[in-house]
Amino acid sequence: MSAIAQAFTMETRVAPSRPSRLGTRRRRAPQGRAALGEAGASRSAERRAPSLDTEKQLATTVKEWNESQKTDGELYREQEALRRQLNSSIHKIWQDHAAAGHEEAAAKWEKVWLQIYNCQSEWIGYRASCCGARTTPIAVPIGCNHRLCPVCAWHRSKVARVRIKTMFDRLTHPVLITLTIPNKDSIRKHDFTLFRQRVRKFIAQHKQWIKGGVYSLETTYNRQEKTWHIHCHILADVAASLPSKTEKIMLAGEKTYAFTAIKLRLEFDWMRICTAGWGKKAKKNASKMRQEGDVYDFESWVADGRQMRMKEWRNGGYQAIQASPTVLAARTKWNAKNRRVVDVRPVLDRDGAAREVLKYITKVADFSDLPEAIEVFCDAVRGARLIQTFGTWYGVKLDTVFDPEHMDDWGEMKCACGLNCWERMGVFYRRDVEMDKEGRWHLKRSIKHTCRGTVPRPTIRALDAPPEESDEELCQMELR
Repeated sequence: MSAIAQAFTMETRVAPSRPSRLGTRRRRAPQGRAALGEAGASRSAERRAPSLDTEKQLATTVKEWNESQKTDGELYREQEALRRQLNSSIHKIWQDHAAAGHEEAAAKWEKVWLQIYNCQSEWIGYRASCCGARTTPIAVPIGCNHRLCPVCAWHRSKVARVRIKTMFDRLTHPVLITLTIPNKDSIRKHDFTLFRQRVRKFIAQHKQWIKGGVYSLETTYNRQEKTWHIHCHILADVAASLPSKTEKIMLAGEKTYAFTAIKLRLEFDWMRICTAGWGKKAKKNASKMRQEGDVYDFESWVADGRQMRMKEWRNGGYQAIQASPTVLAARTKWNAKNRRVVDVRPVLDRDGAAREVLKYITKVADFSDLPEAIEVFCDAVRGARLIQTFGTWYGVKLDTVFDPEHMDDWGEMKCACGLNCWERMGVFYRRDVEMDKEGRWHLKRSIKHTCRGTVPRPTIRALDAPPEESDEELCQMELR
């Protein structure tokens, strides 16, 4: 058989049946093994997502795929639109405080408005000292570095995502863990401090299993209920891989999937940290009786959870139980008090995991049009640390403030000759720069290589004052 013939395989096509008369439904095509094309194949297994958690998996959705297909120019324009929307909300907060006579608060929000309004209104130009005019000068924007600014947050998340993906080589068994608490009517800085303390305690309790990683605190806002939801994403390197789907163990008198048992154990430990109803976890050097009591409490909680579950397996899927309103109310109350949503999943996509951990940076875009939410969130996160590395990743800086004076913060900006020898030219306006396909800013071709900037007075520190003869006319090339 030739190589071309081997590249093709014959497949039996099953033609759909024709109705014998009008009004007769067509019969479905055969769903046997012959129709699947391979003996023993399962069509349900093909549709199943490659994850141990069947209900929630780290898979690429259509929305995420569309986001990944956008160019940097399109993403930048979207962040610019969000920045204008955010600045409009901040302006309303400023005017409301000024109208109410709150001079101190009005001055604070006026400063925030000016800071975000002037974000990336000026660029610092750099030219290659090695190749001269043969290399197009690059431009680095002067951002505001405000936590609420979508443009600066987008750049920080982009750089931090690259750093996280490069750290994946240190992970042997990467796992994404999500910890949640019930919604709150209001938030303040103490809520983030308390949540971080609980997360550190949770990691310390499982340090033999969780070796290192990074976690971030994310906050969402419910517009209908006007409540805040704080949760945590942990990208961790665990000691051993998660068990397979088919592996089962005995738990509380019933056979349970080993993965489900791990998930329930993590949820039980997190629930005990957040509440005081089930005591504390036994220490490593505790007595045998204390450790057996801890196992008994866990199995009792699992048995109670089975009795108070809100869904049951029926007709090939999980559906809500059929019970009286009194029973449903009792079960809902028990679950609200004794259950916490904890999600555990293996990491199959490095970019998806990095995006999930760093969503906290750009989450303010969800409520940027609500001045009341912006004011509360800004006061709560002021000075709060929302991302932290631990264990084997401890000391790796991910969320940093970028300075246009330090070229290392802006990636591998090498010259055409392969060197990285850039020297500062001066400060330029927005109309003097443009973005290329790779998302990097360059000075326009009409700007000379020897130009020393179009901004007459620099607005950043440690920038040499331009000479008197430097003006915008010297930067334009002579038309021939």
